[in-house]
This record gives sequence, structure tokens and C-alpha cells, in this order.
Amino acid sequence: MRDESRLWYGWVVLAVVFLVMITLIAFRATIGPFFKEISGELGWSRGATAAAFSIGMVAQAIVSPLAGILSDRWSIRASMSAGVVVFGLSLLIGSQISSLWHFYLMYVGLCAGFAASTWIAQVPTLSNWFVKKRGLALGISNTCQGGAFCLNIATPYLISALGWRMSYLALAGVTLLIVLPVCIIFHRDHPSDKGTIADAPFVLELPEEQTPKPAPSSSDDERVSLFNLPFFFFMGSFLPMAYTFAGMLVHLVPHATDQGFSLETASVLFAIWGLCQVGANLISPVSDRLGRVPTYLIGVALGIASALVLANYEQGDPQTRFYLGTIANGLALGLMRPTGSAILADYFEGPGFGRVNGVAMMGFALWGSAGPWTTGFLFDLHGSYLWGLSAFALMFFLCGLFVVLLGWVKRDKRGASPA
Repeated sequence: MRDESRLWYGWVVLAVVFLVMITLIAFRATIGPFFKEISGELGWSRGATAAAFSIGMVAQAIVSPLAGILSDRWSIRASMSAGVVVFGLSLLIGSQISSLWHFYLMYVGLCAGFAASTWIAQVPTLSNWFVKKRGLALGISNTCQGGAFCLNIATPYLISALGWRMSYLALAGVTLLIVLPVCIIFHRDHPSDKGTIADAPFVLELPEEQTPKPAPSSSDDERVSLFNLPFFFFMGSFLPMAYTFAGMLVHLVPHATDQGFSLETASVLFAIWGLCQVGANLISPVSDRLGRVPTYLIGVALGIASALVLANYEQGDPQTRFYLGTIANGLALGLMRPTGSAILADYFEGPGFGRVNGVAMMGFALWGSAGPWTTGFLFDLHGSYLWGLSAFALMFFLCGLFVVLLGWVKRDKRGASPA
């Protein structure tokens, strides 16, 4: 057992999931630095340009449940690898953009591939390999999200050196020539694929009654049933976060440059936003001890405060306010995203979890699709981000309201409430 603790394959799987996610999240998130370059050269409005991400998230919503079903019936590795292929080919389209519909098509492909390769694959894979340390595994893997945004600090320099078209070509090469082979060769769906068990390095640390056990079997009707109060409350607590996350991802850099920050400094702000998510991701395993709901509510409080600070920022205000708002928002999302994934697994793990996760991610993508377009539309309408960013505070409030309601609901017969 000591040898397995040192060489346990679960850490390899965690590293593969991390690599795939950090790459795809980083490359999809380049819309911020690319935003003004592309729209300025091709003469598009801010709302029309931002709509590409919204349309892409609708495609992500459509693909998510299908990817979840395929991961159940086929394999997570196959579904994940197929998504990486689609993502890489879509980046190739970016190098050939000449009209708005090309940009939309690229983001449809990016988000469809993203759906199959990231959250749909991450949660069930790591839930298979990690049980008692699920919060730890999800927290570590979710640092890829913040780390990915940090990588985008280099994007303005890449665009400056290669131009935005060749930059897309370079990103496609990394995806197809590096990430895809790693995924195909090293990913494994279940510990049994490598002759081990879930939580193997931790088994000796746990009392016998706490050692990981297989999820209880359930009927087909039970395992696919999503029409229940816990799932409704979970979606209410999880989906509004998507609106804010997608809106910030697209509009943080343009908002910063509107307020007098240079593109390079705005990219640093974007990286800070990502780093704060990394830090909060690493802290999020505290939910294993503190509880999911209290941890989630800390993120909600930070999110509301951040949205109000950023919405009311005006050029000439102390720049530290903008930095503080960015930091608080990153911390909020960094706490909430992995904790929300852990809540989903706590309530719905077992047979058919791929379907459950797919439907949850479909809803996340649909709600998220409204964030970039609505925020851009409100900017075009009012000439500022005041109303668009104020809506983020409302979304965080809804997250808090529904997670409290979820905390009052008992889990089904698979276990007791984790909240």
C-alpha cells in the first residue's frame, strides 16, 4: 500500500484533467484580449462581438447532456478526446475569420468541444477516483480555471508578435499536437482500469467505517430522475453564477480599458482575477470540514460586494478600488465553482451521474450564455457597464438564496445531507 500511495495513478489522472482543462479554459478565454483587436479591425459592435461567446454557450448547453450520456455509455476518455479534437479544429477557423458568422461558428465549435472535455469529464472522473477527498481533488483541478486566466497575460504579447490570425493557429497547434495525445494516452475513467481503488493513498488514514465504498445501485428510473426539489434548488444556486462568470470573462478587460487601464494592465487584472480563483480553489476543500453551504455563502458575500464595486467604478476613482473588486470577484467564483461541483456529486453520485452532470452543465451554459450578450447590450444601450455589472450582484444573491434552501433539504437514500 505504501508503494501505491507514492505511485497511485489517481494523481496522473488528476494531472491529465488539469492539463486539458487549463488549456481549453485559457484558449477559450482569450476572447477578452482578442475582443477589441478583432472588432476594431472588422468593424463590429461590442454587443455583436460579445454575442459570439453567448451563442457558443448555447451550443455548449446543447452538447453538454449529449456528452454526459456518451460518457456514461461510451467512456469519459473517448468523449473528452473527441471534445479536444473539435476544440482544436475550431481554433483553426479563427485564423481564417473574415465575417461575423465565422467568429460565431468558431465559438460554437470551441464551446461544444469545451463542453465534452472539461466540466462534463472532470466531475465524474475525479468523483470516481476520489471519494473522501473529493473536495480536495475538485479544488486542485479547479485551480486550472484561475491558472488559465493567468496564462492570458501573455496573449497581448502573442498577438503583438504574430497577429491575431496566426495566434489562433498557434493555439490550435498546442491543442492538437500536445494536449490531445496526453489525453488519449494517460486518461483513465475508473481506478479499476489500473487495478487500484478510489482514495487508495488515503485508505489507511481513515477509520474502517469511513473507507470509500461503491455507490449503491439504483434502478434506471431513480438514476435518471431529475424532477425533484434538491435538483431544482441546486440549479437555482449554481446557474446564476454562470451568468456572472461568463460576463466577467468577456467584459473585464474591455471594462478596464474603458476606465483608462492599458490593454497590458487590463490583462494583468485578468490574470489577478484568475490567480484569486486559484487561491480560492485551493482553499475550497475547507468545505469538506466546514460544510458545503457555509463555504458557498462566503463566496456569495464576496461576489455581491465585488459586483457593486466594479459596477460603480468610474475613471478617476482610485485604481485600488478596481483591483479590490477584481480580487473579490475572483475569490468568490473560486470558492463557489468547486464547492458547487462537490454539492452536485454529494447529492447525485452513483449510476447515471454523467446524465445528471450533463444536464447541470447544460443549464450552466444556457444561463451563462446570457451574461456576455446582455452585459454588452446594456453597455451599448447606456454607454457604460453600470447596469450590466450591477446585474451580477443580483445573480450572486440568487445563488445564496437557493443554496440556503438546498441546505434545508435532505439527500435521497444515497446518503445524509452534506450541508
